[in-house]
Amino acid sequence: MESGTKNWRDILRKHGAILLLLLFFGVLYLTTLDSYGMFVWDEAEYASLGRSVLRGEGFSLSGKPNSFRLPLVPLSAAASMLLLNSTEDMIVRLPSLVFSLLGLFVVYWCVKTQFDRATGVVAAALLGFFPSFWRSTPFVLTEIPFMAFFTGAVLFFSFGLYRARHFFYWSWLCFGLALSTRYNAVLFAPIIVTFLALALVARDTEVWDNLWSKDFFIGPVLGLALVTPWLLRQQMTFNGALSGFRGAISQVQVFQTMSRPWYHYPAHLPDMISWIPTVLLALGIFWAVRRRERFALHCLLASLTIIVCFSQYGYKGMRLITSVLPFLAILAALGLTKQILPERLGMRQFQGVLTCCLGVVFVMNFLDMKKVFAANATTGYPSFLRALQFLRKNTPQDAVLVGANYPQIYWYTDRQVMNFPDEAQLQKVLEQSEWIIVTNFERSQRSYVSKLAKLFTRRDVREGNAVVFRDKRFTTILLRSHSLKQRLEEKRTSTGPPEKGGP
Repeated sequence: MESGTKNWRDILRKHGAILLLLLFFGVLYLTTLDSYGMFVWDEAEYASLGRSVLRGEGFSLSGKPNSFRLPLVPLSAAASMLLLNSTEDMIVRLPSLVFSLLGLFVVYWCVKTQFDRATGVVAAALLGFFPSFWRSTPFVLTEIPFMAFFTGAVLFFSFGLYRARHFFYWSWLCFGLALSTRYNAVLFAPIIVTFLALALVARDTEVWDNLWSKDFFIGPVLGLALVTPWLLRQQMTFNGALSGFRGAISQVQVFQTMSRPWYHYPAHLPDMISWIPTVLLALGIFWAVRRRERFALHCLLASLTIIVCFSQYGYKGMRLITSVLPFLAILAALGLTKQILPERLGMRQFQGVLTCCLGVVFVMNFLDMKKVFAANATTGYPSFLRALQFLRKNTPQDAVLVGANYPQIYWYTDRQVMNFPDEAQLQKVLEQSEWIIVTNFERSQRSYVSKLAKLFTRRDVREGNAVVFRDKRFTTILLRSHSLKQRLEEKRTSTGPPEKGGP
């Protein structure tokens, strides 16, 4: 009994700070887990895929196999729904909370292993306070889990080069999980090249001994084993193991018209991490370069590689480079613990100053994030959500709906959904469906759709052939398919001027 108590005391003495920090962030993120009102398009797609897997319908969306989305986020959503026996939004979001805490712990453990516990705690705390990390924690998206696994892949590979060869296995395990989360994991290759180039310049013979070890060559097999089932599924279902990668490349090309200058990412880094950590980051980079500390330089090289690789595209979205955040947090923590605070400070003074600095960062970012969560909601919310809830309540289970926001419609109505076809094919779709969903906010909605509501009048609303849901910004109009089919036929046969309408 005394031995067990002593072990617990040792654990709390050594790891009490990070355990308290993770508990703090767990509670903090839990309070904002229901933010944004409803799922955005991508979230609804991940959640719907998870629900389909849970029901034994395969990796499909509204009955159609999906080739683009990678499996880790939908499968984690399915696991959460299975364990808690619920498909509520909050339940689906819980894995995001777990992944966020995992990401913080990975940063802490790696920094603690390389430097000390205090620097590890500071790095984890700064990452947790970063606005771009914090605002991502409620989303059922890839950013948070990808950060956790990709950071592990990069930092464990660094440990494999300079500390112990068995870290290569952990690195490639994390890489396999990262590649099961987001296509950006391919950036692991150029990052490895930069690490090896640094070792070549330093003429470190120990590194080359590790590179010729069996661990280095067997490690990639572990990562490949994780993604092989998915690649086989892609090959058997879509006749192309890399079909998802081709879709990711084409998606980037679609957004090329939204071009931004080459310095877009560096210019917006302060917005991602806030201004005090930006100053600490500059000091941390200065310390890393001046001291030529390899682990810190690896974090710097990883950050630069990610930013440079994505800067070559005309389209630049801050979501694309969120994987730099853990590396920036580590460098910023080094700026505080190694550059600003003198080593001659006593332990209590050192801890007191660190606590004050982190407290200031938290208070400033908390005030900003409170405004962000209060001001931001999913496009269409709340009227769009009310419309979907109406359809779920007032349609049979086998009803077919038509709308441009088909992942969101499918998730919230749990009914089969079809996207709007070409206008020439609309009549055929109307014969197969029960309701048409028209919105004033969905950019992918075909241009002819908004004109359909004008064929209806207020009388149709009273008779239930059209239902309107409005809030201050958004409008969603539900049109009965058979009524719309009749209106279109009347319009074609009418020889007179069209009547003014619109519910």
